[in-house]
Amino acid sequence: MQHFTNIVLNSQYIDEIKMSQASWKDQIKKKWGPHGHCPICGKAMPTDKQFCSQTCRDNYYTHEKKKKKKGRIQMIFMFGMMAVLFVFTIFLQG
Repeated sequence: MQHFTNIVLNSQYIDEIKMSQASWKDQIKKKWGPHGHCPICGKAMPTDKQFCSQTCRDNYYTHEKKKKKKGRIQMIFMFGMMAVLFVFTIFLQG
């Protein structure tokens, strides 16, 4: 009987924790309302916007341009190395 009582008390304690977490989340929702976060700086912003400011938007697009350029350079380098290896294998066989 002692074991059953502990299980009941533990489940009540778990229910209380879940209720306190739910009320905490509800309090946050009431205080801040629906919102998103800027992918660059992490500031809270309205859900209909993608960035919080023009500065963050510019930083994002600058970073994307650099990422694309780096990817192109890596691809050119890789194909160049493959061409060099291909030429060497042809000369070494002949």
